[in-house]
Amino acid sequence: MKLRVECRGENFEIQAAPGAKLLDYLQHSGVPVNAACGGKGTCHKCRVRVQSGFLGITPVDRRAFREAELASGWRLSCQAIPRSNLEILLPNAESLKSRPRVLRNDSALASLSSKSELILACDLGSTGVVVAIAEKGSTRSLIEAHLLNKQVPFGSDVMTRLHSAQKLGTEPLRKAIHQTIEACIQALKESAPELMERTSGKSMFCAGNSAMTSFLHEWKIDSLAVSPFQPERRESSSSSLPDGQTLESLPLMAGFVGGDTVAGILAIESRAVQAPWMLVDIGTNTEIVICNEKNEYWFSSAPAGPAFEGGNIHHGMRAETGAIAEARWKSGKWELETIGKDIPRGICGSGLMDILSEAVQHGLIHPDGLVPGGSLQLSDQVVLLADDVREFQLAKGATRTAAELLIERSGTKPRKIYLAGTFAQHLNLDSIRRVGLLPPDIPCEAIGNASLQGALLWASMPKTLQQAFWSRLETGRNPVELALQDDFQSRFVAHLDFPSP
Repeated sequence: MKLRVECRGENFEIQAAPGAKLLDYLQHSGVPVNAACGGKGTCHKCRVRVQSGFLGITPVDRRAFREAELASGWRLSCQAIPRSNLEILLPNAESLKSRPRVLRNDSALASLSSKSELILACDLGSTGVVVAIAEKGSTRSLIEAHLLNKQVPFGSDVMTRLHSAQKLGTEPLRKAIHQTIEACIQALKESAPELMERTSGKSMFCAGNSAMTSFLHEWKIDSLAVSPFQPERRESSSSSLPDGQTLESLPLMAGFVGGDTVAGILAIESRAVQAPWMLVDIGTNTEIVICNEKNEYWFSSAPAGPAFEGGNIHHGMRAETGAIAEARWKSGKWELETIGKDIPRGICGSGLMDILSEAVQHGLIHPDGLVPGGSLQLSDQVVLLADDVREFQLAKGATRTAAELLIERSGTKPRKIYLAGTFAQHLNLDSIRRVGLLPPDIPCEAIGNASLQGALLWASMPKTLQQAFWSRLETGRNPVELALQDDFQSRFVAHLDFPSP
């Protein structure tokens, strides 16, 4: 059976034996399909259009498409089982030729000494990966390469990727993350060959959550994918890329609180902030840590899902050209700011936060999440559905509940909440407060990519200091498993509503 695929002007052919779902064929062939829900048929992002051949209509297809769309060949690839040759159009995928985006810090490069020792670090994000070169001892990158994590076709969050790994094995996901890092390294070699030459033979230190770290080293994920959700190991580990580049991961705290959180703690403590403080890394899996005056670290992870990054939102998208990133409701109409000043093509996480904040404040959405009429028309092409609002409420409820439970279990009210991650850096803090994402009476500060900052600091530390820091974290660690808290569900339900304006 032949499957001919057109994706963003690129054409290729897949030879396949009948019996599996179309999404499986595409993923096995390395096609970057956007399947945010992991193939459950709920996100409707893995859609394809049949141009030649036959694909039967499934009950899920009938819920996802109008009759006219079904008649013109639209299907969900996660539901379709091809029986004969097909020609399909795949509109919602990353370009197969996508290249890393390279950012140079010209002021840092201008002051760089030829004698300075350089280090390599990597922020191993679920959505995006950053590889950076910096001077030893500095958290200021000289140059960075950014690229979408090539694991995204296997699911938009860690749980859907773990489920994919259970079906496909861990090798495809290891290969995907290695390819992502390799592409970033190659981009740096092309953009700054002299800097890369000065890092030759040195390890790259990678900060990622427990799932990303497990895929990086191809650990077994049996115990991480099911309760009690524990990685195969937690200590700092190393492996290599095919070209011999050594990858060293930061240690993991527990469960889904991984090396990126360890890096975030290191980044905050390097600022000499006064305890108690709270670290919140907002994402598909939101990690939260409280440090009190006794150097005790109370931490947990909230299964927020991909809504904060535009996933499982009907017109959701990542923060790229055309994404609504800011929104205001003025004089009875929406004023929208998009990335790249393009026409609105979708909604990214910061835009979603603004839209909901404004809509609740002006009565377009009720505090309980009810959307009169079922949707908000944001532009000619972009709408926000009632289901999108509910998706955000679930993510918000999990995050707010986790933060409050940690405050109560630790008996500590933080002086300040530090918001980590590039996503948080672009959020409107007023919008965060108005949608009720975090406790309202604690000041917040966005600190940027703390995972990368901490990875750079870790890379600068001798082994003895790394071990001493990790030993201190281990001595003071107090994990809080949300699923085991008797009052989690009742609090979660209570926090689904938006604060009344």
